[in-house]
Amino acid sequence: MLILPGDPLFDLTLATSLPPDWQAVASAINQPPVFVASAADGILRPATPKETIEYLYGGEYDERNDSINDDGDDLAISEFIER
Repeated sequence: MLILPGDPLFDLTLATSLPPDWQAVASAINQPPVFVASAADGILRPATPKETIEYLYGGEYDERNDSINDDGDDLAISEFIER
């Protein structure tokens, strides 16, 4: 099954699917990575501890929050699943 942009399940799938390279990052840093959402497209990516700090304090986290709040979609995931 292909879930493409515009499909009602696209955003939910995007938000809950792990990136394919997460295990390589976990191996490289010898611990589970943190997953951060790209400010540009919302795609999750694995991050090392240093990258996580840069994400949180470098402005990308704020950019992502702004992009989420500006889209006008106030539907909670629990409400989406109940549909």
